Amino acid sequence: MYRYTAVAQLREIVMTMERDLGLTALSHNEKEVLYAVQSVLAVSDSIAKSDEIRSHDLVQDMSQPTFHRALKSLLARGLLRHAPDTKAGSYIM
Repeated sequence: MYRYTAVAQLREIVMTMERDLGLTALSHNEKEVLYAVQSVLAVSDSIAKSDEIRSHDLVQDMSQPTFHRALKSLLARGLLRHAPDTKAGSYIM
C-alpha cells in the first residue's frame, strides 16, 4: 500500500511544480512533449531534434499528428523555439 502513497505524493509534488511554473494551461500531451524536449536537451548539445524527441519514452506511444499538434502549440506559446541556424526539426527552450 505504501508504494501507491509514494506515487500519489510524487504526483502532488509534480502538480504543485507545474502550477508554480505556469504549466497548468497545457494539455497532457503538451506537457509530455515539453518534458521529453527538456529530457533530450539535458543530454544533448543544447538542441533537441525532432526524431530524438519523438523516440523519448514519454511520447513514443503518442500518435504522430498529436505529437506535432503539441509541438506546434508549444512553439506558439513560446515555450519552445526553433534552433537558430539549423534545419527544421531542431528545437531549443
